[in-house]
Amino acid sequence: MNNAPQQTQPEAKPQLPRWQIGLLLLMLFAFLGASYAFLQPPRRPTTLPPILYLAEDEPGLYQLFLANTPDWQPTQLTQETAVLLNYAPAPNGNQIAYATSLPDGNSQIKLLPLNGSPETLLTCENAECAQPVWHPDGRRLLYERREPPNFGHPQLWWLDTQTGESILLLEDETAVGSNARFSPDGRWVAFAGSPDEGIRLYNFADGRFLTYPSIVGTPAAWHPIGNQLLYQNSRTVVFHGESNNNHDEHGHDFATAVSLYLGGINSEANNRLLSEDGAFDDGNAAWSPDGEWIAFGRRLAGTNTGRQLWLMRADGSEARALTDDITIHHGPPSWSPDGRFLLFQQYNSNTPNQLPTVWFLELASGEFTQVTSNGLLPTFWVSLQ
Repeated sequence: MNNAPQQTQPEAKPQLPRWQIGLLLLMLFAFLGASYAFLQPPRRPTTLPPILYLAEDEPGLYQLFLANTPDWQPTQLTQETAVLLNYAPAPNGNQIAYATSLPDGNSQIKLLPLNGSPETLLTCENAECAQPVWHPDGRRLLYERREPPNFGHPQLWWLDTQTGESILLLEDETAVGSNARFSPDGRWVAFAGSPDEGIRLYNFADGRFLTYPSIVGTPAAWHPIGNQLLYQNSRTVVFHGESNNNHDEHGHDFATAVSLYLGGINSEANNRLLSEDGAFDDGNAAWSPDGEWIAFGRRLAGTNTGRQLWLMRADGSEARALTDDITIHHGPPSWSPDGRFLLFQQYNSNTPNQLPTVWFLELASGEFTQVTSNGLLPTFWVSLQ
C-alpha cells in the first residue's frame, strides 16, 4: 500500500474571454497613440495670408486681384480702363498704392483702401510716375518720375498720401534714381544710381551717403532686422584650362557673372561675395523673415535659360536649387510671414503665348501649389484688420 502523500494540482486561474482581451489591447493602443500625439510639438496652421497679383481681365487689361485660401478663388479689386503698371501694399496692410498709364501720355498714382474704392493721389502730366515704394511709417512713399525726352533718366520723388504733397527726394540732386528700398527702421533709403554711381544709400538724419559698386541697376534687399543689404554686381570669372598647374602655360576662358554681395552701413569694407564661383546670373534676392536664409534666382550667365529658384544661408553656405527646369522662368520670390512658403510667378519659354502663372512652394515638403493660371507680380498681403 502506497502511503506517499498525494500531490494536489494547482487551482486553475480563470481565463478572460477573447473579446475582452481584444478590447483591452485596443484601449492600450489608443492610449499609446494619444500619448504620442500629446508629446509631439503642435503643428503650425497652414493658413496663408491672401495673395495679391496682377492679371488680365476680359478686355485684356491688367487689374489687381486678390486670392484667398483654401481654394484661391480670385476677387478683382480694380476696374481700370488705363494700363495698370505696378503696385505696392502699405506696411499696415490697410491700403494699396498703384500706378496707371493713361492714353494721353499722363500717369496717375492711386490709393486703394481696404474694402474701399480707389482715389487718385497724384496726376503726372506728360510723365510716367510709377514704381511706388512705401516708407515704414505707412504715410509717405517714393515713386519714380520719368519725363520726355529722356525716359531713361528717372528721378525719385516723395509723395505724402495724406496731403498729396510731392517733392524730390533730394532737392539738390538731379542724378538718376530708381528702385528705392527703405531700411526696416526707415532711417536709410537705398536706390540705384547711374552705372558709375552704383547703389547709393542716404541717411535721412545726418545726410550721409554710402555707395556700393554696381552696374546692374537692380534694387537692394535690406536685412529684416540688421542694417545689412544684398545687392548685385557683375564680375569676371576665370576658368583655367588643362590640368597643368602652371598659370602661364595653361589656357584660360573668361565669363561675366552677376553675383550677390552683402554690404553693411557701418563699414564699406565688410562687403562680402555670397555667390559661388561660376558663370551664373544671380538676382531677385529676398531675405527670410528671420534673416537666416536668402531665396534668390539663378540662371547661366549670358543665356536665355530659365531662372531657377535657389536657397542659401545668410553667409552664402548650403546653397541648393529648389527648381531645375531650364525652360521655366521663375520670378522674384516672396516669403510668407512665417517663413514656410515662397511665392513666385512662372513663365514657360516653350509656350510664349501662355500667360504667366502664380505658385507657392512649401519649403519643408517641397510641395508646389498653383494659385492661378493667369497672374504676375504676386505678393502676400498681410492686413491688420
